Amino acid sequence: MKFLRAAFSLIASISATVFGPIWSHPRTLRAISNVLLLIALLSTCAWLLFWLGQKPVFTLNHLTVESLDGRELKHVNLPTIKARAVDQVRGNFFTVRLDQARQAFESMPWVRRASVRREWPNGIVVAIEEHQPLAVWGGSDTPKLMNTYGEVFVANMAEAEDGASLLRFSGPEGSNQEVFKKVQKINTWFEPWNVKVQGLDLSSRYAWKVKLSNGLLIELGRELDERDSKQIQLSVERLLKSWPQVEEKWGQRIDSIDLRYANGYAIHIGKKL
Repeated sequence: MKFLRAAFSLIASISATVFGPIWSHPRTLRAISNVLLLIALLSTCAWLLFWLGQKPVFTLNHLTVESLDGRELKHVNLPTIKARAVDQVRGNFFTVRLDQARQAFESMPWVRRASVRREWPNGIVVAIEEHQPLAVWGGSDTPKLMNTYGEVFVANMAEAEDGASLLRFSGPEGSNQEVFKKVQKINTWFEPWNVKVQGLDLSSRYAWKVKLSNGLLIELGRELDERDSKQIQLSVERLLKSWPQVEEKWGQRIDSIDLRYANGYAIHIGKKL
């Protein structure tokens, strides 16, 4: 009997603790009050932001365009940007999705990169970096342009060639970065001649053909692996070493050079003095 009385007494004590009036537990009461207060504050803030967001004063009606890299914008102007904003940018100062807006501006011709930020209370600022055209890229059926990073983009060819002398590059689909890096390497090779690459072609068989700014056309040969790369560089070094004697004999009559030989090279005399 004593055991049963002790058990009932314990159960009664636990029930009184758990199910008793909440005000008899000040710490629990304080915690619940804090949670309810926080919920009330968050709800009030959310409602206030929603209410403010509906006000006409926050409707986007102001657009500022600036250069992202400090260069003058030549091909992208304010009316064009505004037309794209009206067509694709949605929301107000609070609800506009900046990443979505950035993607919309970066899809425009001549835009390489864009950055979008809010401007209080009803505007956005769009910073644009334009493509700087370097060459015409003929790697596909439709000619495209290559910028100074080796990236290919589509734009109005007439605008690109207006006042600019573009180089001419071509290669298999997706080889633009490889061609771009090769241009830099060839320019380094021929620094002693004080010339630059004017055109470079990579054939479907991965054979290089370069045209220099002095008018010379040079067949460099195929480059399928590291061995071929070393052979091309050796051939160029051999050409540079022997060129003073060759130039002295034939002068400006040489119009092309073929380096696709293991132990020498061929020249073509095509100009008449």
